[in-house]
Amino acid sequence: MRTGTEEYYRGRALEYDRVYDKPERKADLRELVPWVSSQLAGRRVLEVAAGTGWWTGSYADGAAEVTATDFNAATLDVAKARRQWPASVRFLEADAFDLESVSGRFDAAFVGFFWSHVPLTQLDGFLDRLAERLGLRARVVIIDNRYVEGSNQPVVRTDFSGDTYQNRRLEDGTTWEVLKNFPTPAEVRTRLARVGEEDVEVNELDYYWSATFRVTRRRDLAR
Repeated sequence: MRTGTEEYYRGRALEYDRVYDKPERKADLRELVPWVSSQLAGRRVLEVAAGTGWWTGSYADGAAEVTATDFNAATLDVAKARRQWPASVRFLEADAFDLESVSGRFDAAFVGFFWSHVPLTQLDGFLDRLAERLGLRARVVIIDNRYVEGSNQPVVRTDFSGDTYQNRRLEDGTTWEVLKNFPTPAEVRTRLARVGEEDVEVNELDYYWSATFRVTRRRDLAR
């Protein structure tokens, strides 16, 4: 299963990290980075849609183990070359909707900036599969963008399912229509209630939102 953004991020791999240079977002990042690290400290982490590894680097040194996955080899190549990684960190190509293919045992997951690219009709299924892969009591940490006029690309279209889209341009001149949803805190809580009602926290900064919870429900998934 795919979100429709895979080719776009393959083309954006070498320029992706520039989004973190936006000056208006620096204060949020100074708060969010140590928070992510503290949530995942000492845990065996499955990272979904790791991209270029910018966020992997924010918590990897304090985690017990990290398996950072992404659909695109191009972004993982950037991640691998980012720094000298601890032996406890590995990078794997994997489909976010097929996490059963990823070997290992995990007691935590990190999902950064992937929620917003999942079609609304597929979001519950993604969360169900993530919970099933992790097992009960696992800690899940999610972060993503809030919509802020002037800092985000404008939303240009809403489809019949309620998914919203932006137009984006890469440095090579190609233009892309990219699915990008911006949920409210209430919408996030409602989705998370399917798989975890314990220790659920949803917070908003100026430019980002975060959520964390423990898996307390697992569903028998159709195979």
